[in-house]
Amino acid sequence: MKYPHCLLLLMVICLGPLVSSAQQVGFTTENDAYLLQLKDAYYTNGIFLHYGFANQSKKGAKRVHRFVLGQQIFTPLIRNTRTPADIDRPYAGYLFLQYSQSRFKEDKSVLQWSGTLGLIGPASGGADLQNTYHRWLNYAPFLGWRYQVNNQLVLNSSVLYAHDIFRAKQFKWMGWGAAQLGTGFTNAAIGSTLVWGQFNPNQSSQLWQAAVEQKGQPAKEFYIYWQPSITLQGYNATISGGTKTAGDSAVTLTPKTLVFQNKIGLAYSAGRWSTQFEYVQQSRETTIQLNRHRYLGIQLQYRIN
Repeated sequence: MKYPHCLLLLMVICLGPLVSSAQQVGFTTENDAYLLQLKDAYYTNGIFLHYGFANQSKKGAKRVHRFVLGQQIFTPLIRNTRTPADIDRPYAGYLFLQYSQSRFKEDKSVLQWSGTLGLIGPASGGADLQNTYHRWLNYAPFLGWRYQVNNQLVLNSSVLYAHDIFRAKQFKWMGWGAAQLGTGFTNAAIGSTLVWGQFNPNQSSQLWQAAVEQKGQPAKEFYIYWQPSITLQGYNATISGGTKTAGDSAVTLTPKTLVFQNKIGLAYSAGRWSTQFEYVQQSRETTIQLNRHRYLGIQLQYRIN
């Protein structure tokens, strides 16, 4: 992924004068190495730069617009890949730009939709990025990138709807459903989110990347959350994507129909700054994947107004 900071800065410069003064910039990094478990596999690295702003609809409801430039890297369990038999989760890189919009109604429901343009395969630069930072950190390289999935253009759309089931002063329980459709991913998911601590209403909460206001700063937040979910996979291009031709070395596999995931997080937001730590447990993604997977995500955001 070349010049990501320049692309994000360009978005801020171009969009900043056109929107309200309620803006937010930040980044997220995800990696299994952060858990200090001496393992490096499956969803092995993700880095995301994001820019968002908020405004009001004609009916007065708050809308949060968000742009994300991201790159994700996937590898099998066995680092010293010698043959296709060593691959229990395909090698893949995924580079994308996503726009999403979240709408909040009466503080009880959230409607979010997004559109994504991306590349999966060698053109995503995943192999080059991983080899570069492994060399910088003196980590052993993965030896099977010649087997990575072939190039595929990603044109995807998604929608998510969430609604409060129960809410008290320091506890909230939400249920949600989501779906994706496109050339990269086709799936449907249901889950719930349980929040405990000091949190703001949905339209001003870091939980929904909405802790940005046109006037002043949102109230302080400090909470933990648990988000269990189940996903019905129809298609995943990082597992079975890319056009395969005769003599092609690319290795693709069959995705598991059901994938279970648990997210446990800690979030803090005060003044202009927000930070979040998220621990993720995920079941096997392919029918021959040897292990389940765990990784940690770290997010930092800064508000501009």
